[in-house]
Amino acid sequence: MSILWLLFPISAATSMLGVPPLVRALERSHTLDIPNDRSSHTVPVPVGGGIGILATWLLGMAGAAAAGVFPAPGFPAALAAGAAVLAVLGFVDDRRGLPPLPRLAVQSLVAAACLKTAGLPVIAFELPGAAPMAAGMLGWAVSWLFVVGFTNMFNFMDGIDGLAGFQVLLGAGALAVWAALAGDVPLAVTATLLAGATVGFLRANFPRARVFMGDVGSLPLGFLLAMGVLRAHAGHDRTGATPLWLPLLFLWPFLSDATYTLLNRAVHGRNPFRPHRSHIYQRLLVAGLSHARVTLIYAAATAVCIAAAFVCRARPALGGVVFWGICGLTLLLFLVIVINVRAAATQRTAE
Repeated sequence: MSILWLLFPISAATSMLGVPPLVRALERSHTLDIPNDRSSHTVPVPVGGGIGILATWLLGMAGAAAAGVFPAPGFPAALAAGAAVLAVLGFVDDRRGLPPLPRLAVQSLVAAACLKTAGLPVIAFELPGAAPMAAGMLGWAVSWLFVVGFTNMFNFMDGIDGLAGFQVLLGAGALAVWAALAGDVPLAVTATLLAGATVGFLRANFPRARVFMGDVGSLPLGFLLAMGVLRAHAGHDRTGATPLWLPLLFLWPFLSDATYTLLNRAVHGRNPFRPHRSHIYQRLLVAGLSHARVTLIYAAATAVCIAAAFVCRARPALGGVVFWGICGLTLLLFLVIVINVRAAATQRTAE
């Protein structure tokens, strides 16, 4: 596993070299995100920076495959093929715009095919304090729903400078370390390359964005993180020794924000899939926090959740306290934010 210490800086350096010319090319081709009434930016910004992340990652994956790092092709091939197809889908959507149903159809087919190729159903349903229950065939449906769902959640959450980039950097980094400890070389290499490939993009996207990720990046990156979580759960030996909730903590801030927002909109009779500005991170912006501050809050929360997952890995007896504590604290914080932002909005209206 010592190769991981080389892969990360090589991938990071490659992305840092590749992103600046990509930004210039996007500017020359006028591939810009024009602000509208739902935007968090006020001036046109080049969009398509995700190409730099994905190109660097695919180049690293090809090199690793050529070096014989992967003992079996199924998992890395499924990830590379799925990410490439979703990148094309995102590129077309960035340039021309696509209706939701064709987008969802392609995502669904990609998820089904890649999960089958990689052999990644949910093995068992297990929560802290409850006995595990074998998933059986239902595990395939749950894994498909998770991959499609998180692919879109990640896309929804890619709304301010650095937010999605830090989630990839931290989430992929956590998956790499987790896999290395478990002896899962394919996942460790895949995640290390992905974390490194994000560095160059983040340099151009935070604290002040000179380029946006775009759907060309957010769709495949959400897919890769979801597939990585399922692999961490199943393990390279497909025994499902790791409860699914543990690697889910790597993505917790994104998962919880998107899930809360979708459910909240559905409960109040609003279309959860129509563009809006009601995510928790957007409410924090409305409350007056800067892009950088909101991003750092989410990055810190992700780091805390990742640390909690590793603590539970080392001390399984703490799982119940940690997991349910995080769930309760998350809900409480969301409610406090929503109530305070609404109160502030009402006060401004009254004035």
